[in-house]
Amino acid sequence: MNLIDDLLKEKIMIKVLSLGTIDNTPIGRMIVRTLLSVAEMERDMIIERTQAGKIFARQHNPDYKEGRPKRKKDSRNMAIFEYSNSHTVKEAAKAFNISPRTVQHIKKLFR
Repeated sequence: MNLIDDLLKEKIMIKVLSLGTIDNTPIGRMIVRTLLSVAEMERDMIIERTQAGKIFARQHNPDYKEGRPKRKKDSRNMAIFEYSNSHTVKEAAKAFNISPRTVQHIKKLFR
């Protein structure tokens, strides 16, 4: 909102492909306010639906957990860990075609 107001104060006209030109007139300001209100309502609706979905999942799924799943100690990660013990993090990352940060995460997982 501040960016749009600043642009209009500087007498910069905003072109919206489906609406045309919005300038610093009462009608232009009304269009901007209306679009911002619709965007705010849409954000609120997304949050409301997300929260309702989480509540439903908690009630109907005993294994429901929020957040990213924990990294598993699978055979690939074990191989990366063992390789990284005898090589540098950069060498391990290059050998397995992953980032050095991922190698560090895997090393931390097995500690």
